[in-house]
Amino acid sequence: MYKLYWAPGTAAMAPQAVLEEIGVAYEPIRLDIATREHEQPAYKALNPNGRIPTLVDGDFVLFETAAICQYLADRHPEAGLVPAEHPLRGRHYQWLTYMTNTIQAGFLDWFHPDWTFADPAQQAALKAAAGEKLYRNFQVLDDGIGPKSAGGSYMLGSSFSLCDIYVAMLTRWSRFMERPMWRWVNIERVVGATYTRPAFQRMMQKQGIAWAENWGK
Repeated sequence: MYKLYWAPGTAAMAPQAVLEEIGVAYEPIRLDIATREHEQPAYKALNPNGRIPTLVDGDFVLFETAAICQYLADRHPEAGLVPAEHPLRGRHYQWLTYMTNTIQAGFLDWFHPDWTFADPAQQAALKAAAGEKLYRNFQVLDDGIGPKSAGGSYMLGSSFSLCDIYVAMLTRWSRFMERPMWRWVNIERVVGATYTRPAFQRMMQKQGIAWAENWGK
């Protein structure tokens, strides 16, 4: 049985939603961020970065959110979470990597400028710069989705994929920004279709988190 180390509202949202979509049994192991449990030696023996999430599959341990999602999708191809054929499969890799390497990385600077600077003024400047860069990144993503998602409700068209789960997670993170991701109409459409899926709803219920109370505003 899979074990998923998680904490509410973190990057564990995506792999837990993937597990729910697949419908496979797993053991969720909650980490207490308030007590810095993710920084303790027992957890860092699994994930030396002390980040959340981590997946354990028997003797195999895997960290990095996108890697976990892709691993689960590969292990369970019947779930259809990755397009089987190119060029759509290549497009899937492009946007999943973009969201991980560019947008998710930008959120780290926006949420945690103190990880880079001790000086409050420098922290404020980094947060502001990260926010403006994220807005540009949101526009690139929105343009890439396009007005009709190639004829469907999801990022890659009519086929639901890991990309949809990932953009929904990032969109929830953006709810504290002056211009949340749902202000971009194509992103809003895709996330709206993803958020209402039963598996995504189960993930949020199990994590004890709500969606964005200012959704659509």
